[in-house]
Amino acid sequence: MSHAFPSTRDEALASMRNWMPKVANYAARRNHVEVGHASVSRLSPPIRNRLLLEQEVADEALSLAGERAEKFVQEVYWRSYWKGWLEMRPIMWRRFLDELEKVPDSDRHRAASVMDGESGVQIMDHFARELVETGYMHNHARMWFASFWVHVMRLPWQLGADFFFRHLLDGDAAANTLSWRWVAGLHTKGKNYLVRRSNIERYVDTEILNACSDGMNRLHNAKTHTIQETEAPVAPNPEAFSPTSLEEDNDADGLWIHEEDLVPETSVLGAHEFKSIAVTAPRDVWRSLGFSEGRIAYQSSCLDDAHRRAKDHWKLETNVLETKSLAEDIAAWASKASLKRVITLRPFTGPLGDRLIKVSETLSTEGIELICLSRPEDADLLPHATHGFFRFWKAVERDRLPAHFSR
Repeated sequence: MSHAFPSTRDEALASMRNWMPKVANYAARRNHVEVGHASVSRLSPPIRNRLLLEQEVADEALSLAGERAEKFVQEVYWRSYWKGWLEMRPIMWRRFLDELEKVPDSDRHRAASVMDGESGVQIMDHFARELVETGYMHNHARMWFASFWVHVMRLPWQLGADFFFRHLLDGDAAANTLSWRWVAGLHTKGKNYLVRRSNIERYVDTEILNACSDGMNRLHNAKTHTIQETEAPVAPNPEAFSPTSLEEDNDADGLWIHEEDLVPETSVLGAHEFKSIAVTAPRDVWRSLGFSEGRIAYQSSCLDDAHRRAKDHWKLETNVLETKSLAEDIAAWASKASLKRVITLRPFTGPLGDRLIKVSETLSTEGIELICLSRPEDADLLPHATHGFFRFWKAVERDRLPAHFSR
């Protein structure tokens, strides 16, 4: 799969600036699923990997279109909301993994045909093939497909979330898992999302519809499939975020750069001096998670760019660890470099976050401390994700975008 999405910082900035003249029309066109998806920015993969930061994308949009860009900026901050919500309730990620493991083989067998684009509903098969072939699916199509999976095919939402997560270039644990829970009626009590044939026919480009009309009758009278949560809701823990700065300098610090945040030079670490730098590209770990080769190639390309920028910014040779055992390889690098501390921008809840305890324990056996820092903007904003999005959005308007929103 060739990279149809920017995989370097420079490409991402150029893509953002090239698309932004369309931002004023985003609210009117964002739900339309078109060939090429020109009405949406398709910046979600570089935002997810933090080749672009949410704040700079929002500022660019608002500087060009003012309040006409509000809907676009809200969509950018939905990803932040999901991250904050899950970060304060990480048990929901672990529940998802446990539930996924327990899905019976009979459901996995039924799901295989839908994932292969052979459900018999051609429009859904088109979306499934697009996801597998390109690593992308329009947001409106994601909602339709997830609803079709849950409410029409009556398949476990966990399998669908895993399908998306393995292929989406912008897939992160929070936005993906929690969006599927919302469609299934589990995230917000009493609310789910039901696919409608009329909605698809209204918003899908005729070029796509004309080639994908078979099976549409199966969506005509879709009914909600009610799913019961077996475990109690979880209260948020606003103390879930790490410190945002180093209390003291150390001449034996190493910087660990990973796929969760690829612009550490723009963070509080940008002015810090390091003795050694390592970039981890754990392709074998990603394969063990079932990531598609397209997603692996994209993340690898993004990490290659981070490697080059780190060398230029800190004027240091940078180690690339194509690791099979993340914890052991980081510890081996740190020990060889005679480090006393390994410092990183803290990964969010998800596959990499799951490995932090093991990394910390393994480093500790070598007498090396692991220090994880949150970006100050994350630590300030994401704890507001305690309830629904629009309460969170008020905090965004007040704390992050006051120059643009004065209501």
